[in-house]
Amino acid sequence: MVVGEEILVDIKPHWMYLIGPLVTSVVVIGVAVGFEIAFPHTPVGWHRVEAITAFVPCAWLVIRFIRWRMAGLVVTSFRIVERHGVFWPSTSEIWLSSIEAVDTVQSVFRRMVGTGELEVTIYGEDDLQVFGDVRKPAILQRIIARRLTPPPGY
Repeated sequence: MVVGEEILVDIKPHWMYLIGPLVTSVVVIGVAVGFEIAFPHTPVGWHRVEAITAFVPCAWLVIRFIRWRMAGLVVTSFRIVERHGVFWPSTSEIWLSSIEAVDTVQSVFRRMVGTGELEVTIYGEDDLQVFGDVRKPAILQRIIARRLTPPPGY
């Protein structure tokens, strides 16, 4: 940390990050249980196929959950820091003094559940830095915008 730097926001990705593997796991397990009830006397080979089929989305959910727990977005008084990675954790940072604009992108559904994307434009770069599945991106946008310095000659 830089001397005099204070943490303004420290958040994890929104729970919507987990929705794809969660729904898939529930559906696959429901179908597997349905097959067990509908066809109670199936060969052992079919039980193994069902187990493997049910295991794959559950493993995806566990991996996604671990990634969700290890990820984070921190806004300080001087920079934005994104943490991610499980086995090889890494961080990326953007100094607030190098940010030109901050925008939010939300669909109607994502606005209702309180998530969206935060798009950061950096001076002199053509690409946007996109932070996905951000909790309450409009509020985070306002927090960052208040800390931005006006461009030279403004």
